[in-house]
Amino acid sequence: MKILVIKHGALGDIINGTGAFSAIRQAFPKAMITFLTEPAYERLAWETGFFDDVWIDTRSKNPFKIWALCQKLKAQKFDWVFDLQNSKRTCWYFQFFGRRFPGSEPQPQWSGIALRCSHPQRRPDRRQLHAFLRFADQLKIAGLNLQDQEALYPEMSWLKADIRRFALPEKFIVLVPGSSKRGAYKRWPAEGYGKLAQWIRAHNVTPVLIGGPDEADVIASIRFVAPQVFDLSGQTSFLEIGEIAKYALATIGNDTGPVHLAAAVGCPTLILWSKASSPEVFAPRGQHVKVLFKADIKTLSMEEILQALQPFLEERTHHER
Repeated sequence: MKILVIKHGALGDIINGTGAFSAIRQAFPKAMITFLTEPAYERLAWETGFFDDVWIDTRSKNPFKIWALCQKLKAQKFDWVFDLQNSKRTCWYFQFFGRRFPGSEPQPQWSGIALRCSHPQRRPDRRQLHAFLRFADQLKIAGLNLQDQEALYPEMSWLKADIRRFALPEKFIVLVPGSSKRGAYKRWPAEGYGKLAQWIRAHNVTPVLIGGPDEADVIASIRFVAPQVFDLSGQTSFLEIGEIAKYALATIGNDTGPVHLAAAVGCPTLILWSKASSPEVFAPRGQHVKVLFKADIKTLSMEEILQALQPFLEERTHHER
């Protein structure tokens, strides 16, 4: 049996989908499962162990490239397609090779929202469902036995990385002060993170900074006011971020991929959330997660963050690596 699973980014969306990926693999243990995703998540997809092959979708707007990808998909003659992206683009993919025309190859079983697909998720509130609930509902409609699970939480037992090269301090809190440039409106001000880093250091805990090229200016601002931070910006892979978070007292950050990753591996996580999206639909979940919501994230005060952080520190004052 050949199965295609479709899920593009961003990183938080990929992490949110791991519970569904695991459920599909468990339902079809002997199937050849191909994953279609963005270039940035190719290595991560391989590392999960849920897939036998990983294909890249650049989501090009070039009609010739779209046609070439659709031809490649059609040539594989998949028995099942689980569209977990459910975008206009992926619905168009279904229209390309999903319908049955006289004399054409049999259509694959298709789970998603595409018009006339075999296993449609049609519930009117699907956009208001959290990803963990939405994926569970979609797979149940497709006939998968989820053993009474109403939500598919991230399945991260596969995530392992060697982080010895970083020589991390014994007690530390991960700070994720940035986001992609496209998501800069989700950021709590760098000045606030600088003061937060000072507070953490004053309490004999080391602030560890995580970020990429898009956050270089934010990281520089924090280092200027808190030079004793442990700066790992630009040095960590997705796998390493997840492994680091396993040993942190807590992770504090904006609505961005590494924070979702930290929450998924069980790290006590404090996520600073703005009106950019609904936390009820998109935020990480679990007893170890706290969401601090402000419509205007700049109005979130340092006092509110410290008050929410305190229970995490009390619960995890001693942590062995």
